[in-house]
Amino acid sequence: MTFTVEKSAVNKMLFFTGTLEPLHETPLTSSIDGVVESMHFQYGQPVKQGETVFTLNSPELQKQYNEILTEYLKAKDNYSIAKAKFTGTTDLWDAGLLSKNNYLSEKSSLNTAQVGLMQATQKLSDILEKVGETKTEKLSALSFAQFDKVRLALTSQHNLIQLKAPSDGVLLYPPKASNDSTARITVGSAIKAGQVMALMGDLHGVRVEIDVPEVDMSEIKIGMPASVHGLAFGKEALKGTLVAINAQASRANNSTLPSFTAIVEVKSLSPAQQALIRVGMSASVVLAINNTDKLLVPIAAIRQKDDKNQVQVQSPEGKISVRNVTTGVVQGDKVVVESGLVAHDVVVLWH
Repeated sequence: MTFTVEKSAVNKMLFFTGTLEPLHETPLTSSIDGVVESMHFQYGQPVKQGETVFTLNSPELQKQYNEILTEYLKAKDNYSIAKAKFTGTTDLWDAGLLSKNNYLSEKSSLNTAQVGLMQATQKLSDILEKVGETKTEKLSALSFAQFDKVRLALTSQHNLIQLKAPSDGVLLYPPKASNDSTARITVGSAIKAGQVMALMGDLHGVRVEIDVPEVDMSEIKIGMPASVHGLAFGKEALKGTLVAINAQASRANNSTLPSFTAIVEVKSLSPAQQALIRVGMSASVVLAINNTDKLLVPIAAIRQKDDKNQVQVQSPEGKISVRNVTTGVVQGDKVVVESGLVAHDVVVLWH
């Protein structure tokens, strides 16, 4: 049986493995020291932006609340005094009984007191939001003259702070906690100011980090299409894009050969796909190298002899000769011939 050699498109595929991660992660941090009083969601559950995730018990918050409320009341009294003085100063100025310097001095004092009150009001608003206080009008109406009401406000409990989700997403373990259970946050955990308590994972899309061997680096480039496969979504492949390639090598899994991390992103998932995705699931990634035209012959046309690949070539006159060839990748039941043949050569299959 004979076969006429022709150039055909060869699809080269590169295969990698990784795990599914959210497209974006937003940290949920505590702004103050405290102890977890309650968890309103468990890790892995979906959370909407603005929903309370943690409630912290913080003596430091109570201290801050009292200090800020006191500061506000002082600023309010200072402004009231400065305003009353300036009213009298204006009367004297209008009557021509006050120098310009004194008038401007009193006006500057009023402006300073007004700025101080504005700043104190903002601080009070911020602390009230932290503690979930809604009756802001009652506090803003207080003054030091109302001693009993002030004492009640300062002795009331304001030691609980509600931490709300900064965005929609799935509540994920904080960094390192996925592999170290001792780092996970539970009721009773002590929290430091600035500590990341959880991550909000955006599963409208996913990303996969892969390790690319050094030998494949010349084949890949940012922007090339990728397909992501996983047991969770069966035969359906997610369409992604290679978006980043690390310029610095690493040695993955204690390998002696260097590799380079790269990121594949799937920008958008349908609701049905999102329902199948779980963070940390294994995934395989296929990168399709651009098609190139190569000479292909049936595998049955190749024989190995003396560590060389040989084919039988038939001349137009029907004469058969043996020729050494260099082969490349296998494509189904055919193999690429890199050298030794040209297009339109006729090869005879070995028996």
